[in-house]
Amino acid sequence: MKHEKILLSSLTALSLFSNSLNANDVTLLDEVKVWETQVSSSSLNLGEKAIETKQADHLSDLLKDLPGVDVGGTHSINNRINIRGLQDENLEITLDGAKVQNANMFHHIGNLLINPDILKKADIQVGTNSVVNGSLGGSVAFETKDGREMLEKGKDFGARVSTTYNSNDSIGGSLTGYGKVSEDIDFLVYHNYLNKNDWKDGKGVETFGSDGEVQNTLMKLGYNLSDSQRVSLSYDTLKDEGDYSPRPDFGRAYNEARTGLYTYPTEYTRETITLKHELNLGDDLVLNSTVYSNENELERYEKLNGTTPVRPGGITQGLLNGKVATKGINTKAQTNLEIVDILHTFTYGGLYDIQTSKVTWDGAKYGDDEEAKSAALFVEDTIDFNNGLLLTPGVRYNHYDLDGSYGKIKDSKFTYGLASQYAVNDNLTLLASATTLYKGVEMVDVLATNRIYAPDTPNLKSETGINKEIGFTYNQDDTLGADSVGFSFKYFDTDIDDYIKTVGYEMTNSGTLNLKGFETSFLYKLNKFSGLITYAHSDTKYEDTGMADSKEPGDSLSIGLDYKLLSNLSLSWDSLFGFKQDDTAGSEYNIKDAYNVHDFAVNWKPKVAKNLTIIAGVDNIFDEAYVSHISENRSFTVGNNLISTGDYEAGRNFKVTLAYKF
Repeated sequence: MKHEKILLSSLTALSLFSNSLNANDVTLLDEVKVWETQVSSSSLNLGEKAIETKQADHLSDLLKDLPGVDVGGTHSINNRINIRGLQDENLEITLDGAKVQNANMFHHIGNLLINPDILKKADIQVGTNSVVNGSLGGSVAFETKDGREMLEKGKDFGARVSTTYNSNDSIGGSLTGYGKVSEDIDFLVYHNYLNKNDWKDGKGVETFGSDGEVQNTLMKLGYNLSDSQRVSLSYDTLKDEGDYSPRPDFGRAYNEARTGLYTYPTEYTRETITLKHELNLGDDLVLNSTVYSNENELERYEKLNGTTPVRPGGITQGLLNGKVATKGINTKAQTNLEIVDILHTFTYGGLYDIQTSKVTWDGAKYGDDEEAKSAALFVEDTIDFNNGLLLTPGVRYNHYDLDGSYGKIKDSKFTYGLASQYAVNDNLTLLASATTLYKGVEMVDVLATNRIYAPDTPNLKSETGINKEIGFTYNQDDTLGADSVGFSFKYFDTDIDDYIKTVGYEMTNSGTLNLKGFETSFLYKLNKFSGLITYAHSDTKYEDTGMADSKEPGDSLSIGLDYKLLSNLSLSWDSLFGFKQDDTAGSEYNIKDAYNVHDFAVNWKPKVAKNLTIIAGVDNIFDEAYVSHISENRSFTVGNNLISTGDYEAGRNFKVTLAYKF
């Protein structure tokens, strides 16, 4: 009895449109010879829709057209990923296998210091639908590029230089060297620099407190121990510094009304070190393990006019320094076993990490130091009955131990999952899953004064719940005048019990948060043209109050059109529509207005200079003034005036990138 081999991934991450792609069109990751980022999502599979023509210098450029996924925040130190209304502290995010902190660095600042230019791929699980993922809302796994994959055939060394200009308003570039020291040892050295100025929104209003510099350095060394085994070591550091506004997640209007045009000298850095081991023995065992250290450090000098307090207690100025360090190990394995003519694909593994936070004010300890220890073991079995039906039961053991500002909290919890996939025929596949959820009580908002005034709350409960999904995929060749079409739909219903919110200085369990909605997409491919339309709907409600959550994204529609005009010239158009959202999370929250934003790009590789790539485009072509539905958008009274915190996105931007590969 023959079975189709199950790839190393959870059931729900299988490609939705893989059957609609011609084998000759697929570029394997191992053979990527261009500077691009491959993006895949359990709510959508983009196939060959790489992001090269998007010149991604912000995470939103990379992810904004994925149904169920949003990226908020316009400031470089305020990137926030949102999946179905849940922010990144409720997601499982990794960079080259290293855990990105799920402690909120500061309520005005994000946790993610990710440079999209060097990313090889991003794998997004929309919703928690496997015990392999231990979060409330899904996962995002970022992976950076490798030197061995950049080399051209017959060469031992290579290099790439690029420069990027944005009219609104930045300039930058990167240098990359890579190669093979021997047949089994390869390396990559990369440095990226970005100089950014205060940009203008769609109303022509210039922001302030965004002027700064971002530098990212990545060094990788890989060694093939054998044909089936590899180890690699990487060092990745990113520094973002400038004179930044006191509240980088708020727009100009509120910052100026509250504290004038004062800025705080700010330096935000990330240092990530990973040691990875990969073993591939085919069906018998595929094993991936990572030992890592990941540290975020934010330092800023808080001072206004020298007399106005910047912190409770009459503090008028001082140097604030906060560090969050995460050290850990994780491992995941897969084994295929055939038992009584039924194929079992076991995915199993575990993790352990220690996350700490420390804050000082002018060198003196500021609040309690915190420590959180997390451990988990998981196993799931994808059972292929060889009749189109796949069943995946799974179980996960979670242990969590927090010693923090709210007291000592320790607990353990089993979570369970069951997923099914049934291929009705070669074109139609039905999907269904249910997964229980768990998240331990997180650390206090690291840089906030909460760590000074937070009361002991040892009775805080961990968040638990269940995520249920049902859907289908449909793929068909030679229909509707196309070479292939694909259609997918997924409905979700998620309950999170004892959902934790911060009210004043205190964390509280705020009852059950319910998230309902759907994601759907339609893919159309004809010759050199491909079109992708997606629609996402989400509705969040607190059972006790009936109020929406403030980060509910609502409804959105995206349209992506790509056309290969010549073998060396391609065009792309992307449109994103956000629909008006009347439900608000409270009286201070503004109605989320509708918006539509459109981008265009051209990718050209001149034949007279085969190693040169020119990418030119226009973002926000029609200069739309809008606020993302997951960005800050409230109104507060300052003096006698009601002032909006609206974090308006950048207006029209002309951009060009020149890249040359040696």
